[in-house]
Amino acid sequence: MKNILKSTFLLSLGSLIFLFSCGKDEDPGTELDQINNWIYANMDFYYFWTDEIPSKPETNVDPANFFESLLSNKDRFSFIYDNYEELVNLLNGVSLESGFEFKLYLEESGSSNVIMQLSYIKANSPASDLNLKRGDIVYEINGTQLTTSNYQNLLSSLNSEYELTYRRFNFETEEFDDQGSVSLTPIVYSENPFLLDSVYDFDGKKVGYLVYNFYSPGSGGAYDDQMDAIFSNFKAAGIQDFILDLRFNSGGSETSVRNLTSLMVKNASSADLVFKKTYNPQVEEVILDDPDLGEDFLNVHFLDKSENIGSQLTSGTVYVLTSNRSASASEVTINSLKPFMDVYVVGDTTVGKDVGSITINDDENDANDWAIQPIVVKLVNNDGEDYPNGHYPDLVIEDNFLVLRPLGDVNEPLFGSALAAIGILPARVDFPQAEPIRQVYSSLDKKPWTGKFLLEENQILQE
Repeated sequence: MKNILKSTFLLSLGSLIFLFSCGKDEDPGTELDQINNWIYANMDFYYFWTDEIPSKPETNVDPANFFESLLSNKDRFSFIYDNYEELVNLLNGVSLESGFEFKLYLEESGSSNVIMQLSYIKANSPASDLNLKRGDIVYEINGTQLTTSNYQNLLSSLNSEYELTYRRFNFETEEFDDQGSVSLTPIVYSENPFLLDSVYDFDGKKVGYLVYNFYSPGSGGAYDDQMDAIFSNFKAAGIQDFILDLRFNSGGSETSVRNLTSLMVKNASSADLVFKKTYNPQVEEVILDDPDLGEDFLNVHFLDKSENIGSQLTSGTVYVLTSNRSASASEVTINSLKPFMDVYVVGDTTVGKDVGSITINDDENDANDWAIQPIVVKLVNNDGEDYPNGHYPDLVIEDNFLVLRPLGDVNEPLFGSALAAIGILPARVDFPQAEPIRQVYSSLDKKPWTGKFLLEENQILQE
């Protein structure tokens, strides 16, 4: 039997697209047998904990259940998806949506009522066209109050035309004002990962600020090119400090992590590692024996970037804003910077995903639309350090305020606290805002790049 395993590594930790073909004389079994045999073969070869995969179980079962039965109890992140093409579009930021992300909170202690707080609004979307804003509070969808028992059903209605009834905080009266209702129709929307980039001048001290929401090189590298252009502007503006906002960022592409870190590390050299990848022994053997891959594939080095701002940062420090949903590629970025410069983290402890997954699909079986996203790799930085418990912030601020200020506002808690750490604003002690009782849900948890590190494109051929 000849197996051709064709892999495309993308980083939130990886997207690896495989092609697996079996001998013609083998009995293919039922359609479920074929799908699950394909799942088992790929998991048996690529899964990081391949030595813990059980002896092949019954295959004439639901693929999602079959996949789950193969997972190690150490694995928090592998998953299966029932539509590969849809997953690929989602990983590239293309989805049917209205252009906002949100959190759900209990309205008050002891109540079953739920409120939806808009976390951020995306440019050129139905939500931005209607002037919805970060911090708006939605309490009804299609005229029905959100509650703990109905919010899941109401959220499912956001895939077609729907109505939101909402309030907006008035900073003059310090009250939420009713805004009535608006109707939205979702569209096929391609999200740009750069939500905001700005240069601030504080009495001659210039600070660059970037809100980066997922790691993607974009079609033909367009987003990485945009990243270079943003840093070129930072460099030309003469910024002396830099704040990188990753609070909404839960994963993305390896190439974009490499590009971003290479734009920040002073004197970044191709002799130094951004990170090192470790696979299971059988995969590493294939990589090391392949002249087109080899040791260089496992050791990812910095790029020489003319847009690099490292030498301009007077303190030698990058200030990073995080949340408890900052994961994977975001965490790789923080970890990769630490051997070379100071990283001051403001926000919440990150997820702790120092392993990477890949997307695997079956191009040989038209009846198999499934894709699997198993953990296949572990990452360490140039000093060999990992982060299984996440990155703990230097300044702890949980981004769960009921009243939200605009991103980039100096009074916004995380951004303002970073400015205080730089020495531009007075030290921040507390924030006189009422906080929600309990968070129920975040739309970021359903983002397709959440907890993924999509690996760079390569091929592994095995005879």
